[in-house]
Amino acid sequence: MSTLTTPRAVPGGADFPKRGLADSLRARRLMVIVVGLYSLASPIVETLLGDRQHYVEGKTSTVAVAAALDDLGAVVVPAIAIAATFVVLLFWRVEGPPLLLAIAPGLMLAANEFVHGRSPTLGLLITSAVGALMVSVRVKMPDLAILGHVGAVVAGASILAFVVVPSKVLVSGGIGTFDKSLTGAPLLAGIFSHSNTFGMFLALSLPCAFLARRLLVRLLLVAVICAALVLSSSRTALAGAGAVLAVMLLARLLPRAAFLPVAVVGFLTSVFAVFWLPFTETDPDAYTYRGAIWIFDRGQLGGHGMFGLGAHWFADNYPLLRNVLSSAASHAHNLALTTMVQGGAVVALTGGVLIVAAFVSALRHPSARERAVGIAFVIGLLVIGATETPMELVGWSPLSASVLVPLVVVAGRPWIEREEEAFARSAAADAPVAPLTRAALRRRAR
Repeated sequence: MSTLTTPRAVPGGADFPKRGLADSLRARRLMVIVVGLYSLASPIVETLLGDRQHYVEGKTSTVAVAAALDDLGAVVVPAIAIAATFVVLLFWRVEGPPLLLAIAPGLMLAANEFVHGRSPTLGLLITSAVGALMVSVRVKMPDLAILGHVGAVVAGASILAFVVVPSKVLVSGGIGTFDKSLTGAPLLAGIFSHSNTFGMFLALSLPCAFLARRLLVRLLLVAVICAALVLSSSRTALAGAGAVLAVMLLARLLPRAAFLPVAVVGFLTSVFAVFWLPFTETDPDAYTYRGAIWIFDRGQLGGHGMFGLGAHWFADNYPLLRNVLSSAASHAHNLALTTMVQGGAVVALTGGVLIVAAFVSALRHPSARERAVGIAFVIGLLVIGATETPMELVGWSPLSASVLVPLVVVAGRPWIEREEEAFARSAAADAPVAPLTRAALRRRAR
């Protein structure tokens, strides 16, 4: 019996090429969850076991379990990152440009320690390890919706605890008066030690909440996060969240041709504010006494602008900073100045390139919603960075997952997508053929 045949590619072979760990939805989202837990595990334990009423700003946690979790994460997460990157390199490959963008700030900060006559600590390489992990498993923007859900869960749980066990989630356990409160109530800090940290975590999670698939879910996540933000009374975080919401609204109302120039202006204005505020302020009382911190840190930086004063300068000199300034002087309360003090222009440049790459990538994103989310995240980060330090390169902080994961994912998107498209075309060209019968041809003709 003869059969009329014609070449036909095997379904799924070319359109949906499989690459194991390098193309696994479960692996991508699992890695985001692992990194997120690394940031939040210690604050959660401190909230459950610690004494918020006797919290002292700048003091290291005395909860042994929380410290042990930090130490464990500092070993486990880099080990996972190295193993995953090695496996992907062994069986596939990792794109060079996004990998370099992700690891450069941490590596440069570590290498910069040699300039100061010190050997780099392993903690300086954690951000590079996590960045390599995100790039190697090819985490994509839709996967960042997990961070939005986590932000809403933390916000909702904090609001609930505000009613049930307020002493666990309020600054200083809710004891005393708080002039900075916008609601008249004690400042909500959630699982974090300070309301500003809580507010920044929520503001940085807010853009990711817009990546939820269903509209009702998106609205619920955004509403819960915004409610907790108001209770935190963190003006820096509220400014960042306001920028995020403004970008999302403009992206919805304006056509792309009009929205993109507005986004560029917003980005440039935010960058200008990050550098102009700390390097020109002369009033010590400005911005809730941040002016005094900026003036002092500028004076200490002096002629060390190229390489800074060292990654651990703030920690090493904290007793002096606390006595001369305040307990809040453990960093420069500005993204640019903190980075300049710790690593100078060489480190600030690598971090700046990562931020610019993320913004340009977001501008060029073909999806309207993901484009708006990427732009909103970068601008929101910079607005927060004008008066706080949300992006830590020394070790791993409670905000690290909320900042570094989206930044690396958005920045590396173009290269990863181009590589995946090239792989799909190559797989289609090499796809095996299977016979197509007369009956199949008749069904196709219909």
